[in-house]
Amino acid sequence: MKRTFSIASGASLALAAGMLALAPQASADTQAGDCNTWKSSRAPYTGSAYCSGMGISDKFRVKLTCVGPHGTQWLVYGPWKKNTQTSTAKCSDNPSVGIYKVGFAFDH
Repeated sequence: MKRTFSIASGASLALAAGMLALAPQASADTQAGDCNTWKSSRAPYTGSAYCSGMGISDKFRVKLTCVGPHGTQWLVYGPWKKNTQTSTAKCSDNPSVGIYKVGFAFDH
């Protein structure tokens, strides 16, 4: 029984250490405000993000997942913006290129 307790204690310590390693960190994709995203309804397709309620030094930008006519996907980012501004980006001037997903990224 004592050996089982020692193994269980070791497993608990390993689990606790693992949880610390996975603790959330400030990253570029952590939301720090209230953001809305949208995309245009016709070519050339653009996507936009508007954020408010952010800290004075926080900034964000729109993040587009673009898709080509053969299904190829790639990322396009808009310019960094501050609180209550809009970041906009375009996938391509080609009308056959669309937007698969519109999101945003943060920098704290």
